Amino acid sequence: MVEEYLLAPLTSTGHWSFIVLLGILIGLGVFIYFKQMPKVSKAVAIGVLLPMVLAFSWMFYKVNDAKLIISSDTVSLDVPFYGFTIPLSEVDLAKAERIDFSQTPALKPDLRANGVGMPGFQLGWFRLANGQKAFVATTTTDNLVLLPTTRNYPLILSLESPEKLININ
Repeated sequence: MVEEYLLAPLTSTGHWSFIVLLGILIGLGVFIYFKQMPKVSKAVAIGVLLPMVLAFSWMFYKVNDAKLIISSDTVSLDVPFYGFTIPLSEVDLAKAERIDFSQTPALKPDLRANGVGMPGFQLGWFRLANGQKAFVATTTTDNLVLLPTTRNYPLILSLESPEKLININ
């Protein structure tokens, strides 16, 4: 039996964050293209910028299709660039709980260790306010779920329907 839980889609803040970021990167590319500079420098700058535009465009496209997949023996997180699978035995589904950062500020992501963080979207590895490492995939501060693991880090996810996951226990 496989159960899928959709992560919450981007809010308008998240959409605008991606649009502004992509607009800035594309604008920078246009500026570099028309700027008087050596051809090698221009090629290197565009060569660095183009993969960034493509990567963020792909992430923007795929983020609304992200999901948590729980099978009989694994828990998988299908998210852009940071997807992973861990054994079900290492996730404590019975202790899955809804959280609210205003009620539990110690669980709020503080420092990004390896990920993407912008208004309306956080994805990757973060240091929480309490100093603990966590994997975070949030698009909103509503419908947050904390999934404890035995790997010394929790998963903090914004799910479309968190009550479906909480009620399976």
